[in-house]
Amino acid sequence: MKMLSNNVLVTEIEKDVTTAGGIILTDPGKIDKAVQPGLVLAVSPAIHAEGEIKQGDEVYLEWPKSMPINIDGKKAAIIDRLFIKAVV
Repeated sequence: MKMLSNNVLVTEIEKDVTTAGGIILTDPGKIDKAVQPGLVLAVSPAIHAEGEIKQGDEVYLEWPKSMPINIDGKKAAIIDRLFIKAVV
């Protein structure tokens, strides 16, 4: 998939969360998506030229500002670069 303009294709990074009592939460419904990092799958040529965000980066973004899509049966999202707040 080729991204246009200032768009980035991301997917959720599934991480287990352990509670204080030692319970491992793997159900996405139990984890606040707003603080979940994303994995960059593709960037537009304009963003690629800047080199600030690249494929394979782990990023924190404003998930509510993203457009959810489905690629080959997997959940992903397209988001404008403005809503990516940090690269890990």
